[in-house]
Amino acid sequence: MTPNDEVLNSWKEVAAYLGRGVRTVQRWEQELGLPVRRPRGKSRSAVIAFKSELDKWLHNAPAEQLKKEWAEDAVPDLIVKHSHSERHSRLHENTQVLRARTRVLASHSSQLCVRLRTLQESIERTARLTALNLRRNGKSPGAAPDASQPEANALLRQLPHKHQAIAS
Repeated sequence: MTPNDEVLNSWKEVAAYLGRGVRTVQRWEQELGLPVRRPRGKSRSAVIAFKSELDKWLHNAPAEQLKKEWAEDAVPDLIVKHSHSERHSRLHENTQVLRARTRVLASHSSQLCVRLRTLQESIERTARLTALNLRRNGKSPGAAPDASQPEANALLRQLPHKHQAIAS
């Protein structure tokens, strides 16, 4: 066996080698002295373990304690798998709700953009008419636009019928 085949480089690898869950082997480290090493020396850092040391520990560990641990571990694994499934289900449902709300927001945003463009065009027409009206009023107040003012006539035609009388 080469040295790399002998080394387990994470809690997941240790758990898989021992056939238990990650939380169980972490608990075994704390409560039963499972031989893992922390290269950085910190209690929350990554771990490594040697297969030969784990095998030796399994052989020498109190059999009664391990049997109890193995029996207790079977129930939490089912609960974890079940709660994982429930979390996945809730996550999927929440994703669907968010997607639907995003579609509604996008639709409202598009509608607001159309309304904004319409209002902007209306304001620009009003501003141009006001400017033309001011120029015209400066020459002769109350006079209707004549044929020499094609821009004013075109703008007046764009206004709704009820506003044409007010503008002239």
